This record gives sequence, C-alpha cells and structure tokens, in this order.
Amino acid sequence: MNFLKGGQKKLKIFVVCTFLVIGFLALASMFAGKLFYINITDSAPRGVYLVSFNQNLHYGDYVIVSLPVDVPKLHVEKGFLLLKQVRGFPDDEYAVFNDSLEIKGKEYKIFHQEGLPELAVGERKVPEDEMLLLNDVELSFDSRYLGPIPKTLIVKKVNLVLPYEPFTCFIKKVIPNENS
Repeated sequence: MNFLKGGQKKLKIFVVCTFLVIGFLALASMFAGKLFYINITDSAPRGVYLVSFNQNLHYGDYVIVSLPVDVPKLHVEKGFLLLKQVRGFPDDEYAVFNDSLEIKGKEYKIFHQEGLPELAVGERKVPEDEMLLLNDVELSFDSRYLGPIPKTLIVKKVNLVLPYEPFTCFIKKVIPNENS
C-alpha cells in the first residue's frame, strides 16, 4: 500500500510540474514572442530550436532571418523565415567566384539556376550593419545567392535543443509542408 501511495504522490508532482512548465512557456511566449522554431528542411540540422536568452551573435550561431526578397522560383515571398548560420560580420572580406563564395578560407558552392538571384564575381567586404549568413549544406539558399543580409532582418538567435530525426519525421506528418 505504501508503494502505491508513493507512486500516486510522484504522479501528482509530475502533473503539477508539467502544468507549471506549460504555463510558464505560455506566459513567456505572450510577453517574449515565439520561443520555439522547428526546422524540417535539409538546409540546416533538423529539429527544434529554442530562442537564445543571449542574443549577442558570434561566428557559427544559428539565426532566424526574414527573407529580404521575393523568390518565385522557390515559391517564397519576402519576409519568409529562414534558419541560417552566421559566417561573416561587417568588414569581413569575402570573394564571389563563378561557382562559389569564399570567406575565411571556407568555400560555399553556388549552383546557377534560372530564377535565383546571382551575385557578381569579385572581392568585397561585408558592409556595416549587414552579415553573411551561410549554411554548410551545398543546396542552401542563403548569402551565396542573396549577398550580405541586413542585421535588421535577423529575427532571433536560436539554439538547437532537440536534433532528433524521428521527431521531425513525425512533425512532417502532423504539419504538412506548404511547398509540397
């Protein structure tokens, strides 16, 4: 009997804690805006991202950024949210070649497709108040096509908190991709 009572007490504590956490997250999202983002694309690691409490940006950080232009070829409009990685800050030098963009010794492949923006070949610096946002995946649509992106379009810095492939497969079933 005592074991059953102890189990019931633990269950009650678990239920109360669960409701407290859910309540806190709901309250926090009312005051702080969206706290979680889900990535189901191949452009960056799949999973659930949590808004970082520290919004200071460093090389390699992931950010949610608002697309600066319409891209009919990809069926996305200006303002569409993207998950990208910070690779260049103001005054960083980079070079655009015919088939790649290079910054800090790392090369990002460029694929030429009709309907996608293209950057002019040449060497340049990231302008003040702009950043280069580039993902490691070769087919990522990012600064290799858009060039430097204004810092004002960065919505939030985020951290991957649940990089679980089976979870994202479940999410795809529950939340169908609008572009399919």
